[in-house]
Amino acid sequence: MAKVIMESWREGIKMVSLTKLQHEKLGLSLLESKTNADMLLEDQIIILEIEDESVALEFLEEADRFGVNCRLLS
Repeated sequence: MAKVIMESWREGIKMVSLTKLQHEKLGLSLLESKTNADMLLEDQIIILEIEDESVALEFLEEADRFGVNCRLLS
């Protein structure tokens, strides 16, 4: 199991895309995905546990493109 740590965000963050990414790639509910995105904007660290490490790496790359500063713990 891998953990993706979403630590902070950059100017121009794509909140809708980040919410959709969590929902579609990780199977989180839309409510949980939106809550995570909102918490990130409030400077809270979000830890996502992901079963498949390759999915975690894909998520990490896409989240970075959308303006999230994140890292992988495996």
